[in-house]
Amino acid sequence: MSDLAPWLEVMRAITGLHEYEDGSNPKIEAMATYIGRKFPPQADYASTYTDDSIAWCGLAADFCLAACIPEGISGPFGPQDTDKWLWADSFRTSPDFVDLGGPVCPGVIVVMKREGGNHVTMLEEDLGSSIKVRGGNQSDGVTVTTYDKDLVTGWMWPKAYPMPEVPRENVEEGDSGPSVVEVQTILGIVPADGDFGPITDGGVKGYQAACSISVDGEVGPATWDKLDELATKVETSNVELSDELIAAITDCAKASSIAKYNWSERGVAPIGYIVGMALCFAETLDRLNTGDDAAQEMSRPNDGDEDHDVFAYNKKLFDSKGMSNEEDDSEPEDRLRHLFAFMIGLGMRESSGKYAEGRDMSASNTSADEAEAGLFQTSWNIRSCNNTIPPLLTEYWNHPVGYREQFQEGVSLDSNDLGGYGTGGGAQYQFLSKYAPLFHALVTAIGLRNLRAHWGPINRYEAELKSDADAMLQAVQALVETGVEPGPEPPEPEYENRVDIKARGKVQIEITGDVYVTLNGEPYEG
Repeated sequence: MSDLAPWLEVMRAITGLHEYEDGSNPKIEAMATYIGRKFPPQADYASTYTDDSIAWCGLAADFCLAACIPEGISGPFGPQDTDKWLWADSFRTSPDFVDLGGPVCPGVIVVMKREGGNHVTMLEEDLGSSIKVRGGNQSDGVTVTTYDKDLVTGWMWPKAYPMPEVPRENVEEGDSGPSVVEVQTILGIVPADGDFGPITDGGVKGYQAACSISVDGEVGPATWDKLDELATKVETSNVELSDELIAAITDCAKASSIAKYNWSERGVAPIGYIVGMALCFAETLDRLNTGDDAAQEMSRPNDGDEDHDVFAYNKKLFDSKGMSNEEDDSEPEDRLRHLFAFMIGLGMRESSGKYAEGRDMSASNTSADEAEAGLFQTSWNIRSCNNTIPPLLTEYWNHPVGYREQFQEGVSLDSNDLGGYGTGGGAQYQFLSKYAPLFHALVTAIGLRNLRAHWGPINRYEAELKSDADAMLQAVQALVETGVEPGPEPPEPEYENRVDIKARGKVQIEITGDVYVTLNGEPYEG
């Protein structure tokens, strides 16, 4: 099997395809038809491509991705037209593609500026100050062309395909290139733009502290080893919710009234915060349903201890919203939901919904145990309030997943966010609070029931509790309880004229008219 990027192999196979001087080349139009057939949700968009006078470099690149392996690779397909594959720059801005930071290997999808707008093509050869690329709509055809590197705005690779193997370099702040992209990708730093700036420096130092290795910001052999350990842990870990349920909860949260609410002195929450909190509640509800000790601790009835239990301290507030947490008036899942509705308001007060919020830089609590971290600015010294907290650190250090990708939507980081303070368990806690926000939410939820005075906004009654937050979580609860099953596989399209060919060796096929042809079970595009 060739190590060459398979989409470049397809682009090589269609080299020579060219616009007609009179009329439109139906083979160029057919590329859009093929994409719509391969990915049915994109069919309506693909049908808008009706003439090769419409710029088609993005079409050619996306066709090669769709046709390169049996299941195909989808190109950019976001909510706006400018997020979709007919727009060349969408290959650079799509979250489904990562910037490798340079011309790593043939097949890198190159996005560039050129006269008249943007262009997308594929790398054939790095020539030093210039590159040789193969792509569509180059001199009105699929050709090989040389461009100046200064025109390039992105060296992209689809996340759905294994990353190319390139020699690793030791990197530090000020460096750039594919090794930096790999560091950023493993640490979950977005965008993974290949520039080792202050945010990446903070992320590296925070992880080094968590691993109890030298905190110098330099990614050398010891840090690469720890990064590989982290990547392996993530690859072998899963959240409990199914992909279908995550998608349904995401849609529910984004459509909710609380997603549009203007929080006092904080504004509208990042949409990723509302989605992330909905998913954290759903997963915690799942833990409760399986008898998990931590979830049971969060959802026990109000114990009347105003000095320690947020349900007791804020009883009037909860009761005013119709959210009773008394044993005779509520069920465990109701109390858990009320707690998470309150946490949504607390997170907006403490961090404005920013998943990776660093500590308050004006505060003096900088030891590993006392440094605040994450959405709720919870410190690791909270662990002493209940014995269900310490095991969570071990659990999530070994399985560090927890909806960070969802929490990231709508959030920008700054240089003070990802760094850590101290070493040992406290540094691990600070790292995990930002890397796996679900972990941070679980710790905070237990802390609220046992040491509510840990949070100044609670002591000052500043955290808002909104009925709309509870209503959104009720809808999420219904999704969890009823379940969301995978949808049926889309039926194979039927064609009036279809020919299925099985053959060995080289085959020459001539197609005339509107005929759908498969060769050895795969669609044939001649």
